[in-house]
Amino acid sequence: MSDIPETMKAAVTHGAHEVRIEQIAVPDYEPDQVLVKVAACGICGTDIHIYEGHMRPMWPPFYPFIQGHEWAGVVAAIGSGAKTDLQVGDRVIMEPTVGCGACATCIRGDYHICENAAKPDGGYKLLGHTANGAFSEYGLAPPNNLHKMPDSMKWEDAVIVNQVVIALHALERGGVEPADTVAILGPGLLGLAVLQLVKMMGASKTFITGRGYRLGIAEELGADRTIDITKEDPVEVVMNETDGRGVDLVIECAGPPEVMRQAVDMARRGGRVVLEGINGGQETAFNTDRIVLDEIAIFGGRGSPNCYPRAIQIIADGHIAIDKMLTHSFALDDFNEAMRMFKAREDGVMRVMLTP
Repeated sequence: MSDIPETMKAAVTHGAHEVRIEQIAVPDYEPDQVLVKVAACGICGTDIHIYEGHMRPMWPPFYPFIQGHEWAGVVAAIGSGAKTDLQVGDRVIMEPTVGCGACATCIRGDYHICENAAKPDGGYKLLGHTANGAFSEYGLAPPNNLHKMPDSMKWEDAVIVNQVVIALHALERGGVEPADTVAILGPGLLGLAVLQLVKMMGASKTFITGRGYRLGIAEELGADRTIDITKEDPVEVVMNETDGRGVDLVIECAGPPEVMRQAVDMARRGGRVVLEGINGGQETAFNTDRIVLDEIAIFGGRGSPNCYPRAIQIIADGHIAIDKMLTHSFALDDFNEAMRMFKAREDGVMRVMLTP
């Protein structure tokens, strides 16, 4: 593509709470990368932690750094050695996890838990976390990490894919089945994506816990019972409304230790619990006797291996209410205001999109 500029605008992180809009060099895509002109990039809760320096030195491992891992755009150029069917002009959605491709977990398809993730030169990358992302006019990705968008999809749809894939993987970890009773702890974007997927999959009753305006959105999306944690005890409500049995499946999307304990406490005998929340290394005490004697299965869940094509199709088929999930859009120049609003949850914010 002959009209690629030498420089681009980017929101560059120089340290905790220090992001500047700068003009920097467009990244080199030769020999085996794909250069994408970014059309949209979502701001995720993880971006807040990276922005505030909570995840250093893991995320990011260096400064200056470009965040942004929920992005989509148009293929601008393809490296001369890249093996791909993509063509310049294709609309694509980026998958951020790049496994080394050689370790045992990558070979069996679990590239999101690549054995070389902790090695700086091991070949693993998490774009927007350990390698530059796309809060910028152009982004760089390996060809296998770019998924074509259906013609019917809008950029707003593409930004939400990153949360739907994580929700899909969480439900696969928990072995969701038709007619399951399901409790979802946390009504953020991930929790709302889980809610819509389990409704699509035939859940018989859904509970969702949380507080504030997001519970109202959960009701609009079909939650059978919303539980305001500032007014009710979530475990007590779930047990009372399941005749003391508990639910078949719990998906925890919040992170605090007390919420993780609640997840285990509201599972039925033989039930399943998936923990998706991150709590910054805090330890969580569980009643292990109950876990053992009631055979409660507890799964950790992260990432979204092999989920993008299915999630894209689910969204294209109209199963996800994008208008309830993507609420605000900002120009790249307004990055700091977008981050402030997202963190403060102002004006009914759910997901914020940047449009470089």
